[in-house]
Amino acid sequence: MKAQCDRATLTEGVQAALGVVPHRSPKPTLGCIKVEAAPGAVTLLATDLEVGIRVNLTKVDVQEPGTCLVPAERFHAILRELEVETVAVSSGDRETEIVAPGARFKVLGEDPADFPNVPAFPEAGALTILADDLAGMIKRTLFATARENTRYALNGVLWEVEGTNLTLIATDGRRLSHVKGKCKGGGEKGQSAIVPSKAMQLIERCLATSGDAKATVRVAIGEKDLLVESPQADGNRWTIYSRLVDGHFPKYDDVVPKDCDRRATLSTAVFHAAVRKAALLTNEESRGVHLKFSPEELVLTSSTPEMGEAEVRIAVSYEGEPLDIGFNPVFLIDALKAMDAEQFTFAFKGPNKPGVMTEDKSFTYVIMPVSIV
Repeated sequence: MKAQCDRATLTEGVQAALGVVPHRSPKPTLGCIKVEAAPGAVTLLATDLEVGIRVNLTKVDVQEPGTCLVPAERFHAILRELEVETVAVSSGDRETEIVAPGARFKVLGEDPADFPNVPAFPEAGALTILADDLAGMIKRTLFATARENTRYALNGVLWEVEGTNLTLIATDGRRLSHVKGKCKGGGEKGQSAIVPSKAMQLIERCLATSGDAKATVRVAIGEKDLLVESPQADGNRWTIYSRLVDGHFPKYDDVVPKDCDRRATLSTAVFHAAVRKAALLTNEESRGVHLKFSPEELVLTSSTPEMGEAEVRIAVSYEGEPLDIGFNPVFLIDALKAMDAEQFTFAFKGPNKPGVMTEDKSFTYVIMPVSIV
């Protein structure tokens, strides 16, 4: 193969593919990026056998079609150090040559025939959603997935499609995040899928570089996999493939309290700042902030024997009986960072029951209280 490529576009594509490449693998081919050159386009492919990506580049001049398999880290490092507009990429027998004015690199790779298949986006059966909407939904759920959990289904985000409604849900057993959005082409028959956290992180990163927030993203949900295709942006289009988590997601509807009789309306920024201040004097052993609600004031306190005490007071609009309740400040801050609205509602049923944070009518966050001595 032989192609002239825009260096910035190629570097961006290689960086996106690098997010899939496993750091350690017994299979050398998985540490590589497959480069496929065809008339008018170059496609970069990477996979760890669970998640895969195809990056289609059109800012290229392909003189000779072909394929090569290049070690991902070396490929990215070389492109990052070059300060030129275009680079020439050509390949021979398990060798890839990268040439720029004043520099030439000959990189040893692997046999392209040994590289696993990365599925392309199907021609039919896809739903569409605005790129900005999907990015916002992922931002409001991904943080609530479990980092380590024996219930593997918790290490992913549940997608539910019903008609024009798309819902994403994530939980780690101590909190639950639930966000609603709109899509097109969902069909009358409902669909659901648990998408691994790694794939969700990759989709989020790629959406951040897709350019036009009002462009549409295509999503295809199969029985065992999910594919997401971005719009064409600045010469790039990526397709992410992910195998689905094989498991049962918890019945999340049972977790959300339905009859809360105590309700506070809070400024998102003011409450965020207050929680951060109160959390300054907490540690791993006593990671809890105490919230005391009264009709016009909220008092946040924390205390640790080794560090001291903190007290922060803010104004609040509160309805219901006075309430004393404790929460992990990290879990509160995670949700507050994901919110865009100036205000949100914090509702409660009692001091030992979960709290419910809601932003508009689309984002619901359920958080379990903690005991504070």
